[in-house]
This record gives sequence, C-alpha cells and structure tokens, in this order.
Amino acid sequence: MVHLDLDQYSESALRVTRELADRFKSRVIGVTAGLPNAPIHADGMIATSVLEVDYEQLNQAIGRGEVHFRSALMGVAGALEWRADIAYPADFLAQEARAADLLVVGRAEDYARFGVRHLLEIGDVVMRAGRPVLVVPPRCTSLALNRILVAWKDSTEARRTLPAALPLLRQATELTVVEIVSGEIERAAANDRLADVVRWLQRHAIPASARVELSAGDVGSQLEAIASEARIDLIVAGAYGHTRVSEWIFGGVTRHVLQHSAICAFLMH
Repeated sequence: MVHLDLDQYSESALRVTRELADRFKSRVIGVTAGLPNAPIHADGMIATSVLEVDYEQLNQAIGRGEVHFRSALMGVAGALEWRADIAYPADFLAQEARAADLLVVGRAEDYARFGVRHLLEIGDVVMRAGRPVLVVPPRCTSLALNRILVAWKDSTEARRTLPAALPLLRQATELTVVEIVSGEIERAAANDRLADVVRWLQRHAIPASARVELSAGDVGSQLEAIASEARIDLIVAGAYGHTRVSEWIFGGVTRHVLQHSAICAFLMH
C-alpha cells in the first residue's frame, strides 16, 4: 500500500513501490486522503458555497492522484487498486492498512511543513497502523536491498519488527545487526543479545553479522553515520521504543528517520 500526498504525489515512494512490486510480484493499493479548506467566519459559521467549491477541488485533486498512481505503476507485475476518501490522511491510511503487508510512504521535503489537509503525519501512521511502514526519503531513486542494517534495541518493538521484515531481509547480501550502548560495561550483555538475534536470523536461513557501538551522542545521528559509512540501502528498526513524547524531546532513531534520514527505513511499532 503506497500513500500519495495530494500536493507532491510522493514520487520517491512511487518509484520504490514499483521496484518492490516487480520484485515480489505484489498487488499494489494506492491510497490518498485530504480535507477541504473550511474558512470559518467570526461568528463560527462556514460559508456553504465556499465549502462546496473546495470539496469539488479536493475531489478533482483525488482524481488526478489516481491518474498519476496508475500511470506511475503501469505494467507492474501485480494488480492495482485505488482507495481515497475525504479524511485526515493518517486516519485513513491507518484504517486501510488492514489490507496490506507493507505501507510505503514518502517523507516530505520539508517535514516541518504543516498542513492538516493533505500532509501525512507519518508518526501517527507508524503508531496506529499495526503494519510495518517503509519511509522513503525525498529524492530517493531506488531501493536496492543489498545491504541492510538492523538497529537493535532489546524491546517489544524490535522483536515485532524483525519477523515482519523477513521478506526484505532475505534479499540482502550483507546484513548487520547493530546495538548502540551507553557504556563499556554494557558491551558484554549487548554481545549476548545480538548473538541471539543473529542465531534467530540464521534459523530463517539469513546470515548476519553483529556489531556493538558505544554511544557518541544522538543515537539517530550515530546510526545514520554508521549506515552511510557502510553504504546501507535500508535501516530496519522498531519505532518509538521510548514513549513517543520522550523521543521527540530527547531524540531517538524514530525521530531522526522521520525528520532527517537520507536512507530508506522500515519501521514498526
């Protein structure tokens, strides 16, 4: 299932979706949603005529989105389906996620841009969908899946994410499981944890290596640096291992991915 932003069409997400659909012979569901502008007067009333025009413009934008979706994915191995509604985008995508194995979303060029009409709040989708979410950064042209990095934290979120990622992990020629620890005293325990994870992957016929790193500040930025140095194609991580509020206040892998990462990320809460 791929989300189309009505303003930008999420071209990077569409490109990656096409690659995945061809690789896995997948059915693809395109999804979009938005809300009309509702100018409210001082007395709290909404001008009906203005609202009708805006609804019509929104419906036309949804129609253009469907045309673009079908054109961008013409000829993919599986069938195409389109779903749209006049609703908050995150609400609608999380609701429709029941029909999909994987949600693909494109991160906006300026994530700080705020617009309740069309802009997808990816964090809301990750929290509520109950499905893995592949976050594609802007200007991403492909997803090779040759080198994958698993950002391990011994949490419920990480344990749920790894089984969901197995179809993608099986595509990798190099798979590294990384845990970042706050001090040297934690290294031995982290090595034991990663050894368990590596053995679990091996039982699924997926070879992997383990790597423990000492924390060097913001864990999201450090993980990105490790991934960039290793020319990683995809980061796999449990999302919001801390509370969501503390992630946004103090930093974390999820926040970094949703704001800054130049690498595709497979996230699940």
